[in-house]
Amino acid sequence: MKNKRSDKKPKHPSKIFEDAVLFCIITSTLGLAIDNPLHNPELTIVKVMFRIDIGFTLIFFMEAAIKIISKGLIHNNLKVVEPYYKSAWNQLDLFVVTVSMIDLSFIVMGIDMQQLQALKSFRSLRGLRPLRVISRNEGMRLVVNALLASLPSMTNVLLVCSLFILIFSIMGVSFFKGTFYHCVGDFSMDDIITKQDCLDKGGLWRNMNAHFDDVLSAMLNLF
Repeated sequence: MKNKRSDKKPKHPSKIFEDAVLFCIITSTLGLAIDNPLHNPELTIVKVMFRIDIGFTLIFFMEAAIKIISKGLIHNNLKVVEPYYKSAWNQLDLFVVTVSMIDLSFIVMGIDMQQLQALKSFRSLRGLRPLRVISRNEGMRLVVNALLASLPSMTNVLLVCSLFILIFSIMGVSFFKGTFYHCVGDFSMDDIITKQDCLDKGGLWRNMNAHFDDVLSAMLNLF
């Protein structure tokens, strides 16, 4: 008897490549999630995670380099493939890879990023790495593109919501202005009614952090 042919087509090499990169992105994102700057750098788990992060950074760099070589950075003579940098998602990928490579170069040069606030802020940009998952998933890209396309229409919704918040803020100021002040002191508050009662006993007359003394504070509290 002849063997029946399988209807399932083998994956194209480019699809296998993209799946492998996606797996690396998800794994490296999990590594970023469990990373803690307060961990002792001498712990074994910290050293292992550091080496794994270096490996993923090099993988992402090689992926970007391969795509740039095959597609061209800004221009190519291909009819069906656009240059690498023409895609906004590729620009995002290249930015994240560049940030990771610069971060890695600082570490190789022995610069203590914990002592330099500017470099610590720069390293926090590694948190953009999960966005690369969106660029690899067509369904997620459609959702993001739909959200961006709906932003102009959402401005009308925001204006209406802000108008209602403003209305209730004005009402809140009318009803509760000055009513959130209270006395602070190490004595009984049973006889404290007015500000003068509080000051006579040596207390402090303070307002709550959340109050309705002005419209802006009221809008913030309602929000």
